[in-house]
Amino acid sequence: MPIRFYNYSYIKDQLYDRYGQKVSLPTIIDRAKKNDFYFPRPERKTHDREVLTNYVGELIQHDSSYHKWSPYAGEKWHLITSLHDYSRKLLYADFVVKETTWDHILALESVLLRYGLPLSYYVDSHSIFRFVQGRDSFWRRHYKVTDEADPQWKQVLNDCQVKVIYALSPQARGKIERPYGWLQDRI
Repeated sequence: MPIRFYNYSYIKDQLYDRYGQKVSLPTIIDRAKKNDFYFPRPERKTHDREVLTNYVGELIQHDSSYHKWSPYAGEKWHLITSLHDYSRKLLYADFVVKETTWDHILALESVLLRYGLPLSYYVDSHSIFRFVQGRDSFWRRHYKVTDEADPQWKQVLNDCQVKVIYALSPQARGKIERPYGWLQDRI
């Protein structure tokens, strides 16, 4: 795995676990800069589409990510997560070897039974969450178009009367991926 930045959170956790020393993250970064152990983060283009909520329970962001979560892991795993948009609290996180619709339905069950029904769920256009039909071809004529069929995951939310909102552009992504970096720092 290429090193693009140092894991200062891990260093902070190790200092506390091994030596009982509490050191702030800015102090560790400052010392890293002074001793040339710092990679400046590349400038990122800010996206203009951002989901903003004003109330608790208004929106839950749900996604999965497929990575080799540790350099010591022998294989890649899927991490399924649900994030409360208003508080930024991670409501659900679980690793699975193979991602299935059932795993996402179990994630829904866990969140809904523990925290109650949100107003809406925010997801990408993964086939587990949304039926997206490609264009007709010479060889095959499609009879259903995008969103004319509901996948099982969406049917569960429809039965619970929870609205599903889809990220329609790559710029809308990003919020749910941030906890993945935080989790990877601590795995």
